[in-house]
Amino acid sequence: MPTNVLTVDYLVIGAGAMGMAFADVLVGESTSTIAVVDRNDAPGGHWTVSYPFVKLHGPSNFYGVVSRPMPSDEGTRSLASRDEILHYYDRVMRETLLASGRVTYLPKHHVDVVEPGRRARARSLVTGETTEIVVRKRVVDASYMNITVPAMRPAGFDVDDAATVVPINQLAELDRAPERFTVIGAGKTGIDACLWLLERGIDPDRLTWIVPRDAWLINRELEWQSDGFQPLMKLLVCRSADDVISVLEEKGVVIRRDPDVEPAAFRCATVDTEELVQLRRIKNVVRLGRVRAVGASIVTLDEGTIPTTPETVHVDCTADGLTQKPLKPVFEDGAITLQPLLPCLLAPSAAIAARLECMDGDDEWRNGLCPPVVNPDSSRDLLSFYSLRLERMARWARSPELFEWLVTSRFVTGTGLERMAEPDAQATVSFFASRMEDLLKADAAVSAAG
Repeated sequence: MPTNVLTVDYLVIGAGAMGMAFADVLVGESTSTIAVVDRNDAPGGHWTVSYPFVKLHGPSNFYGVVSRPMPSDEGTRSLASRDEILHYYDRVMRETLLASGRVTYLPKHHVDVVEPGRRARARSLVTGETTEIVVRKRVVDASYMNITVPAMRPAGFDVDDAATVVPINQLAELDRAPERFTVIGAGKTGIDACLWLLERGIDPDRLTWIVPRDAWLINRELEWQSDGFQPLMKLLVCRSADDVISVLEEKGVVIRRDPDVEPAAFRCATVDTEELVQLRRIKNVVRLGRVRAVGASIVTLDEGTIPTTPETVHVDCTADGLTQKPLKPVFEDGAITLQPLLPCLLAPSAAIAARLECMDGDDEWRNGLCPPVVNPDSSRDLLSFYSLRLERMARWARSPELFEWLVTSRFVTGTGLERMAEPDAQATVSFFASRMEDLLKADAAVSAAG
């Protein structure tokens, strides 16, 4: 096949949320040339194959790119839709990145790194033609986090030929009224499937919800208030991890779907009070672990079975949207691996990494400012979720150049970051983070002792 040669300063692998946020800052803060290579036909990553009724968890000003606000930036109830997000990324690509004259975009291409940090080969998934990409500075892996939605892979359990199992994407394509629905999965996708069915008028008695683990949910109406970090200081009087979680619930910061069930998980999903009321209408909730097989008459789970029918539509919502990869340094010789610097906030993390790349300093200094973090999984991770947010604000405030850029960014509206210029605020936040870490260590020691 014919081979083209392209020489650029940076190769960005992936045009999803992280790749677009990184490239946007690089275009705005430097004169570098960039190649953006992506397997999809349009920018937007997993949004290009997500279900049509999906929306962001929270306000749009924590998503997208630095240079362009979303139309729904204002307010906690203006959650960007799938179509809005895809239109937004299309405009960012055309009107910001390509319009700069310094970006080459290769959609529907698979890329292999031939020489780490220096040279790669991109192959068109349409024509088969290849492009040799010579990289003068760094290869940026914006696909490392590997966000996965149900439409991107087959069901993670056995399915009998007589059973009906569909990814959530196909709910909007139904052409008949099934006998029943069974939603499999308790994360944001499962919540969205349940809410969509209830909004379309399904009787809750015709709906079964398989919940492997109950999870704490962030109260969207309180999460992004503009009073910054001060309310969390009330947690300093807590004497255990359980106390912290109890106070967070008491203050309405986090909520549980079932008042009688103690959640064991936390995956950053958010709801508002109206959505919570709807979810609580579902009474047939199955807590028998993960699904192992769906048959014509029985669903087999880790801890038992439940009856089903061939006429029941089982909605697969089990893909792990926040797959946790092993952490590695963000900045290395000839390479950047984009990872969360703030729990669950991927776009701001990528933008901050790009801004650091444009600043004077070595990689040891950059990595010291932005060690990657693990996305939360268990209820105990609520402590690190909030403490890491504050600790990172204080850490970044100690770099005047980064701090000046951050306080003007649309990503930090309402976080209280501007207060971190005060030494007293930095000291308070550092103490808070240390206190939460101590409580987590004590909790782990008690658990290990049995």
